Amino acid sequence: MTFAIGLAAALALAVLSLLGYLRKDFDFWPPPRPSSWQHRAFRLLFRIFFAALVVLSFTEFSFGKHPWRYLVGGGLFLTGFGLSLYWTRFLGWRNAFGEARGLISEGPFAWSRNPIYVASIIGMVGWALIVNSSYLTVLLCLWAVAYLGAPLLEEPWLEKEYGEAFRKYRATVPRFIGFRRSA
Repeated sequence: MTFAIGLAAALALAVLSLLGYLRKDFDFWPPPRPSSWQHRAFRLLFRIFFAALVVLSFTEFSFGKHPWRYLVGGGLFLTGFGLSLYWTRFLGWRNAFGEARGLISEGPFAWSRNPIYVASIIGMVGWALIVNSSYLTVLLCLWAVAYLGAPLLEEPWLEKEYGEAFRKYRATVPRFIGFRRSA
């Protein structure tokens, strides 16, 4: 049941995001305003999805014969989500959740336009290794795919909000990871 709830929340997020991508008259992510139904719906659905991940982690976890899973998985989990939280704070929580609070292009954002997504995916791999559950892994894979697709929703909004500054940034900094290119 927990898996089904998490899957339903993930699919609802995916459908609403896809509608926002395909239809220019429908905004979902980034939300048009912090007080909008889109912002509230996104936060509610993501919280349901995340709660399902946490519950599955406890109900599906079992100690196995391979202690390397806990060492490697724990390291990836702590590194990935630790950096993700630190870099979200660097970006600004409100900026990270769809408010135009300024284009950030220094620090980790100088080598990736989406370092938080990269770090989170590393954390997700660790999480999957630790728990070793096919249900959890499916949901984590959906989350990772969402993070790989999110820039397609966010970049048009960023260009609209920040114009030429974002276009220069996009031309010199890779989407996920790499080295700054010459403009």
